[in-house]
Amino acid sequence: MSEGVSSKTDTVTNTKWILKRRPQGAFDPEKDAGMVSEEMHMATSCGDDEIVIEVDTLSVDAFIRTMLDEEAYHGAIDLGKTIPALGYGKVVYSGKNANKKVGSTVQCMMGAQRFATVKASDAFPKMDLPRMSSTASLGLLGVTTGFTAYAGIFYVCKPPKKGDTVVITAAAGAVGSVAVQLAKSTGARVIGIAGGPRKNQYLIDDLQLDGSVDYKDSTKTVAQQLEETCPNGIDFIYDNVGGQILDDMLLKINPNARVVICGAVSQYNSGKLNKGLVQGPSNYLKLAERGATMKGFNVMQYLHKLPFMLFGMFWLNLRGKVTMNEHIETGIESFPKALNHLFTGASIGKCLVAVKSGNTTADKKKD
Repeated sequence: MSEGVSSKTDTVTNTKWILKRRPQGAFDPEKDAGMVSEEMHMATSCGDDEIVIEVDTLSVDAFIRTMLDEEAYHGAIDLGKTIPALGYGKVVYSGKNANKKVGSTVQCMMGAQRFATVKASDAFPKMDLPRMSSTASLGLLGVTTGFTAYAGIFYVCKPPKKGDTVVITAAAGAVGSVAVQLAKSTGARVIGIAGGPRKNQYLIDDLQLDGSVDYKDSTKTVAQQLEETCPNGIDFIYDNVGGQILDDMLLKINPNARVVICGAVSQYNSGKLNKGLVQGPSNYLKLAERGATMKGFNVMQYLHKLPFMLFGMFWLNLRGKVTMNEHIETGIESFPKALNHLFTGASIGKCLVAVKSGNTTADKKKD
């Protein structure tokens, strides 16, 4: 038996999702993604500096959708290639020059599949902290989720303070639901924007926000609801959606307001993102009129703050100030459906896929 093989055989069946077709506008889980299975001989397919990971849990993030287009905002994948996804799992084979032990649990970009072959240098030990769920490394302690929220609230612009009115879009999503709680921890008055009664009830009842805006409300526009929920204007915006909602918020900004641009999920699934057809803010001159600041960011620009974000998130979670709701789909077969949830509004909080058969680390919602 070759060094690194952790089972009775070095041959496994890998099931994975590949990009079958470029999305024609909105992502179509049935037409754009294809599931294939193939035999993997680990001893021959794994390079000396590579490892094979049995995937346990995958993170379902909005950036994945952008990578399916030909000219992608976050970098494109080729047709026929495995759909990207962050996740964690157990090392089951290690190349002779790889520095990862068989049986160790690692985290990295591993793709929507059951077994991932990656360079050992690209994988790092899974982060687990006391009194936090085993899936926290993809949620509250995840780069694309908790740390993205933390950087946007505390580092990109002058952070919210007591007395400020803060408005956060996609507030029932993975990043937004953390961002609203972080903003609340500062003593600010926080308004969340989400779609539908179920999500807005979650914002008020579960996250204890000061108000909410339902962009799907057929009786009132977002602008009208902002007039009601933000009578004294807006001091801080954390935007995840872009489009018309961003325009509506800009009309309400106060002098010296801060506008943090994290994403534009309303544009990701439109087919327009990489064709010069993204809807920009037509009310941007309000920034000049109000002496406001608008700044975009990528969380990778703030990785030097990682120790501070890690401690801050752990401390706030320990005090019950920040929690994470998880929407979990089971089995690799469910990955495209889970990805589509991000754009249909079917999930609240962090969307995960529990890949491994008999998975017990991501089998229920976490508070």
